[in-house]
Amino acid sequence: MLSPYRVIDLTDERGVLAGQMLADLGADVIQVEPPSGSSGRGVAPFFAEYPDESIYWAAYTRGKRGITCDPADPRGRDVLLRLLETADFLIESSDVGRMAELGLDYATLHERFPGLIYTSISAFGQTGPKADYVGSDLAIWASGTPLLMTGDDDRAPIRVSQPQSWGHASGDAAGGSMLALHARHRSGRGQHVDVSGQVSVAQATLGQVLAYQLGASEPERFAGGVKQRGIGFRVSAEVQNGHIVLNMAPGPAVGHFANHAVQWLVDIGAADPSLLEENFRTYADRVATGDADPEIFPQIQQIMTNEVAKRTKEEMLEISIEYDLLLVPVLTVVDLAESGQLEAREFWREIEDDEGRWVTYPGPPLKIFLDGEQRANNYRPPPMLGQHNDEIYGELGITHEELTALRSDGVI
Repeated sequence: MLSPYRVIDLTDERGVLAGQMLADLGADVIQVEPPSGSSGRGVAPFFAEYPDESIYWAAYTRGKRGITCDPADPRGRDVLLRLLETADFLIESSDVGRMAELGLDYATLHERFPGLIYTSISAFGQTGPKADYVGSDLAIWASGTPLLMTGDDDRAPIRVSQPQSWGHASGDAAGGSMLALHARHRSGRGQHVDVSGQVSVAQATLGQVLAYQLGASEPERFAGGVKQRGIGFRVSAEVQNGHIVLNMAPGPAVGHFANHAVQWLVDIGAADPSLLEENFRTYADRVATGDADPEIFPQIQQIMTNEVAKRTKEEMLEISIEYDLLLVPVLTVVDLAESGQLEAREFWREIEDDEGRWVTYPGPPLKIFLDGEQRANNYRPPPMLGQHNDEIYGELGITHEELTALRSDGVI
């Protein structure tokens, strides 16, 4: 799909996933690291058998080739510019202003490479009052508003446990880069894709914060669920082998799913058939005006809680398919590894590294077919530090003697 295109990936742990997503689509992605190695190589977790090797870095650099280069050195910058002559994309996640200091900012490069798609990933965007703020994972989540919805309503919010704000930003960066490529097909010109992590994580409220801007009720914190007009609705529930998320809250957008859930409860004899007459699309509004019994929905929730507790995640998933419920199992890593759906999709990918070790990685988000035949995605293992220096710099016509000098001077 992207096999004709080359990506120069200057990101560290804050954006490395973006390039990997393009590599999964077949692009030639070249991961550029400092001669001492990217800070992303120090991000946990690490392989148990190889405690110096980051699983995080390996997962997000598979499919790429890797080189080292110090663009702060004029010779390194010159080499990088020569490499950009062959590229379609540049992705960077440096501190705001750093690329300008190096003479590698969008305005400068666009003048020299007008077709280059230049994607920046930062905590708060390249401009604006917070552009220079330090963007920790916690700060991005808090400023992006998802923490408005996490935790109990009678105490402070809680943080998202696994750092992933940069993952959201990286996903938007990959998507934005693809949109810019589509535009380039029509205009012939590249553009600057400016991704703010603060904006990217706003979607992680499942629309609560965004919907408020469109006239929905003000979002309220309610652990394990949502609140509408002061009424709390649980969406997480315990089952025999873990938990599920079951959204059966009333309201115009999801109320019909609550009606479907009541239908299931009636069919199994757990609820009174008279409940089928209730319209849960309008229930919350009618409770607020005194036109509906506020005790009905809590009773239904309790019945549902009792019934799902008797069943497994797998059983509830089958029920949700049959009754069109808004339900998803909460999967552990083991659940994912044993997923029948992912196995049927042939999602998992066994990749052998250059030392003969086989590692299982997640596969690409889609299968690519051309003329009815499936195209192989990139099965390249994560590169070792500077592994492809000779190969890639040789493609640029840099001689062995020049490479030796650059290497000895710490430029590559």
